[in-house]
Amino acid sequence: MKRAKTVASAGKAASDAPSRRIRRRLSPAERRLQIIDAARALFGEGGLAQVTMRNIARHVGITQAAIYQHFDDKEAILYAIADGYFAQLIERMRERLSDDLPPLDRLRGMMRGYIEAGLARPEEYKLVFMTNIPGFRREGGLRAEPGNEAEPTTGQLAFGFLEEQVRTLLKAGLIRPGDAELTAEAIWAAGHGVVSLLITHVGFLWAPERLIDAQIEMIFRGILPDDSPARRKAPQARSPKA
Repeated sequence: MKRAKTVASAGKAASDAPSRRIRRRLSPAERRLQIIDAARALFGEGGLAQVTMRNIARHVGITQAAIYQHFDDKEAILYAIADGYFAQLIERMRERLSDDLPPLDRLRGMMRGYIEAGLARPEEYKLVFMTNIPGFRREGGLRAEPGNEAEPTTGQLAFGFLEEQVRTLLKAGLIRPGDAELTAEAIWAAGHGVVSLLITHVGFLWAPERLIDAQIEMIFRGILPDDSPARRKAPQARSPKA
């Protein structure tokens, strides 16, 4: 009986051997994505301070030395996560735009896209916008330094996308005169406020959708000129979901 078990075990090992031999080696690009996915999950579970490069390497199934072939440090991985988030954010905001919409409604749509993107990926949003990461700015934040001719980061492209819409409205006289960068930053800050509230204290809010509608409307009524016809034609807020 013992011999039969030994033979069976040997046979199983032999049958498993080919599957181990034909295991496909990941390309560098695939390995980078695997590391990013693992880090994203670990940061969400244990927080930034508790996660080390060793933890991430172990989660992926590679050595600590091997992970440094792809990323210099933890902040470089965080930047890659942020880069991917901003790319998705730009896509979500673009989806909300339509050439058929009036300029103000285009900007409203962009802000709803911003809020939707944050609520769809809350852990990444918290990492990107709600985490103090010393030295993280060296990779580029939302604003490029004056005179910097380097290729813009996705974060800078996302903010520039918002700022471009603001400049269009300013040029057309549809919003109060002011500095385009400062106005865009104020709009973003208001959007950030509602996203951060919804992903950290959603249980305290009785009608999140109505809050989003009210916040967006307050943003845009605040930047309209006093005599703007749009003040008398505010869009109808939606009813809360059942």
